[in-house]
Amino acid sequence: MKKYIALILSLLTVLCLCAACGHSGTAVVSNDPGMDVISAAANGAVGNEDMQDIPDSYIQNTMKISADSYSECVAKISKVGTNIDEYGIFKTDDVEAMKAALEDYLEYREMIWMDEYLPTEHPKLQNAQVWVLGDYVMYAILDSDTISAAKTAFEGCFEI
Repeated sequence: MKKYIALILSLLTVLCLCAACGHSGTAVVSNDPGMDVISAAANGAVGNEDMQDIPDSYIQNTMKISADSYSECVAKISKVGTNIDEYGIFKTDDVEAMKAALEDYLEYREMIWMDEYLPTEHPKLQNAQVWVLGDYVMYAILDSDTISAAKTAFEGCFEI
């Protein structure tokens, strides 16, 4: 009888560990803070003075992300032509597809980069990142300190 109880407890432990891991490396979160909270946190970390909304046409045509692949989006880009700062947050039912689309977009940006154009800005693009928490996917093209602050702000919105 003790062997059966030990076996059942072992199976339950493994099952709980599998459930806690989520799917495909995506963190499991216990809350949905909402786009307003996440966006405010990101704006605070990045600084919103020189940022403007990215047009929907850019998201669809350049980023190759259709409007029906997400339910909410906040995406910002620098107004200053000598600065490539950019970030976006997407709420979606398919985080893996959105993550892949954003990684493809960052690869595209890197592929078309001209080394003669703003060489001091290129490290931002080279160090661009994509993060997934719950139903949200965030990407950022920022300097190393700001990208770290943006990631901390994004993650801080969730209970992990």
